[in-house]
Formats: sequence, C-alpha cells, structure tokens
Amino acid sequence: MRHASYHEVEADSPAELGGTLGAMFGGEMRQSVDEARGGRSWNRKVAIADRQIAITRRHFPQYIDELEAYARAAGLPLVHVWVVMCEDEFDDLAAEKCTTVVTNGGRLVSHNEDWDEDAADAICVLRKTLAGLTTLELHYTNTPLGGSALSINSHGVIQAINSLSHTDGQVGVPRNVIARWLSETRDPEDDFRRLHEVPRSAGYNHVLVGADGSVVDIECSATRQIMFRPALPCAHTNHFLSRDLADLEAAEEDNSTYRRHRSACALLKQTMTLEEMIALNSETAHGKQASIMNRNTIGRVIVDRDARVAHIWLRREAKLGWVAYPLVFPAP
Repeated sequence: MRHASYHEVEADSPAELGGTLGAMFGGEMRQSVDEARGGRSWNRKVAIADRQIAITRRHFPQYIDELEAYARAAGLPLVHVWVVMCEDEFDDLAAEKCTTVVTNGGRLVSHNEDWDEDAADAICVLRKTLAGLTTLELHYTNTPLGGSALSINSHGVIQAINSLSHTDGQVGVPRNVIARWLSETRDPEDDFRRLHEVPRSAGYNHVLVGADGSVVDIECSATRQIMFRPALPCAHTNHFLSRDLADLEAAEEDNSTYRRHRSACALLKQTMTLEEMIALNSETAHGKQASIMNRNTIGRVIVDRDARVAHIWLRREAKLGWVAYPLVFPAP
C-alpha cells in the first residue's frame, strides 16, 4: 500500500530533475504564485529574491540549474518560484512547530512535520533518484528543491529539519537551499566545515543521523552555526539548545517549542518499540497548540533502521493510517 500522493522520479542531472518536477507540480506552484502575488510585500520579496539567486548561483549552481528547469516546465519566472519556495523565510511564519526525536542508539527516529494546517494538501511522499543518489522524503509541492522536512538518502543519512527563530539576518543563501544540500550528505561533519563558507539569509536546525546510528545536530542562524553530538535519546523542537547561540534566540518563553521539547524528553526512553514511538508523536496532552501532535501536524515519519522501514502518516490521507515504505535503495 502507498499513499495516493506518492511519487517517484529519476534523473541524470539537476536540470532534468527540475524539469520533471516542474511538469509534475507546476499546477500547484502556479496557484501558490497567484496567491502570493496578492500580498502587498510581493515587490519587496522579488527584489530580495533576485539578490539571493545571484549569491546562491555562486555557491550552489546545480540548484539554480534545477530551479530554472523547474520554472520553465511550470511556465513561471524563476524569481516567482523562488519567492514561493522561500516565503516562510520572508514572512517568518509562526505556525511551524516540528518535533524530532532519536532513540535506540540512533536506530529509531521520529519526526512530526508541522506547518500551517492549510498546507496539508501541499505535502506528499517523494522518492527521487538524481545521478544515482536516491532520497525518500516528505516533500512540499511548493518547495521544489525538497529536503526541508524529513529525508533519508541512499548513503544512509537521515535529515530532520526544525525551524528556528533568530534575531540576526542578511541577504544570502536561503535555508531551504541548505536543507536540500544537507539532505544529500554523505559526511555531515565535512559538510558542516563547508557550511562556514556559505553566507545564509536564515537558518534551520538539522538533526542528521548516520547509517551507523551516529547523531550530529547542526544549529544555524543567518551568521553563525554550531555542531554538537547530543546524548541519546534526544529531542529537538524549534529553539536553540546550544548555549553558544542562545543570545540569538527569538522564540518567546511561552512559545510551544519549550513545552513540546519537555514533553518529548519526558516520554523518551533509551530503548523504545515502534508502538511506544507512535504514542510519543501522538501526544495531545497540552491541547491543539502546544502538543507534539497539534493542529498544524500535517505529516509524521518514523524511521526504523532495524526493520529497514519508514512509516509515514499524512493528514491529507489520514484514513490510511501509517503506511510502510521499505528502505531499500540502490548503492549511490
């Protein structure tokens, strides 16, 4: 059994991948662009996007090639696709409330993907193969590069993304581009060293779990970044855990991120069954705003490495419950 909103694509180059996805999701993207153009800040966003595209082209030309092909296939200007792809960064939306937990020595990973509840129909399951590297991910149809939720690649690396609010900012490479880049990583520590060279406009938290169960956590703002190895079991929500970046924290003390983090830590154990993990990411004790499973939860994934299965739940197809996707990838 698979979700109706499950898709597979294969391409030999970023441009070929972009063209395929643009043809596949162009209708949804055109609708998103039409809605976004109605905002009074549209011209400001377009001006910033032009500058971001120029900077990104210098650091990640392959993703510009991919997005240009996507935009052509969708019948849209690149800059319009870019604004929609980065719109949550421009607007600093407060609806994002993702929760990630890791236990069983890095063999069991759970991620609740929270965004605006109206975005439930914009998320799907995508298996893509680009030049031999396969990724299975939760994918937003209006975030064409992907990698901005939960993904696992054929190097065996899982990436879970949690939004962060920080007080610094600049014009640079958007955080969704960084998320895509790290979704393809073979060596998170090496790529973290490369990250220091990239000027960013904003930052995410990246929980990265290697094929051997090793876990690194990368917290980023626009201008600073830190990597640490959390003790297991561990959880991350939407605020900085590193004291080195605490001075950049923009989340207020009553933000639900703190309550969700406390709840996840209280429910975590060194060793958990799949059923116990489902119970954790189904926690509703703190209401529709502040629970791990809240009004904005539109997708959930549990990766069970020992069983070699990713269990995926989508709000848009909730009647299916959890759908199991085998984690059998060709060697990259």
